[in-house]
Amino acid sequence: MSTSTDVLLCGFWRHALSEVAGGLDVLPETVEPDESRVSGRSAPAVVTVVPADLLLDGLTDERPLREVGLHRDDRDERGVGDLVARQIEQADAVLLTGELDDEWETGQLRVLLRRLAPWAGHLRPGDALTSVRGRAEPVAAATRGLRGHAVGVHEPVPDHGVSACIFRARRPFHPVRLHDALDGVTEHVLRSRGHFWLASRPDLVMTWESAGGLTLGPHGGWLAGLPDGHWADVDPERRLAAALDWDPYYDDRHHQLSFTGIDLDPVRIHRTLTRCLLTDDELSRGEQHWRRLPDPFRRAYPASAATEV
Repeated sequence: MSTSTDVLLCGFWRHALSEVAGGLDVLPETVEPDESRVSGRSAPAVVTVVPADLLLDGLTDERPLREVGLHRDDRDERGVGDLVARQIEQADAVLLTGELDDEWETGQLRVLLRRLAPWAGHLRPGDALTSVRGRAEPVAAATRGLRGHAVGVHEPVPDHGVSACIFRARRPFHPVRLHDALDGVTEHVLRSRGHFWLASRPDLVMTWESAGGLTLGPHGGWLAGLPDGHWADVDPERRLAAALDWDPYYDDRHHQLSFTGIDLDPVRIHRTLTRCLLTDDELSRGEQHWRRLPDPFRRAYPASAATEV
């Protein structure tokens, strides 16, 4: 394994890191790769190391980091699955170490990693790390789509049992129907991420992330509600993405959700989420009616949730 001072190793499993470190700097086990990046500055490449025999267990681990003694402080609400997924999808390259007894199962894990992080390089033991190039700009997985980046890949035909799909739509979700559908939508899903909006809070961008457990919450406001004089303060990528996809009725409001898993049914996910959208009749009643809809998600954000972008 070649070494380079421009490469950092990252990963939740310390024994896997020690096997390949070879003098490389190793990030603390709970650090996410984007935390090592500062926009506008050169940054070392981050390679996340994943042991084959622990990947699926890690992604589905719902335990809070505080339960295993790895939380940073009382505000750290991340779970083990959240951390593992983010370390993979934020990496410049992912290195799968070890082989399972079944060659087909090892192949399945390689496909899964490519679906989880299609924008990263994917390495095998023995590959040189000097070819990995780092990026300086952090791009959070749940809000990639707001800036015109892909939130995942649409590969609905299974490869080694692994499927991935993207759900896109304009009209808002009915809060009750979406709430009631969450268990079914996340069945067989190892990782989902993206953003959406609710009819009851049309001013808010809501983020969606699952790995182990599902987390929904407010991110900020849509550009549609931003005074013209403040547009210059918005990230340029987001302004450009919104302008290219602006809708005369919905403005920049839309859903973009990515789902990846083993034995998941992309058609069922799409149909279920489509049924959660407002019907033509509900849509025709207008925004003031939407805001009065029963909303089981209200506890996910305060009544005065900030709407800055």
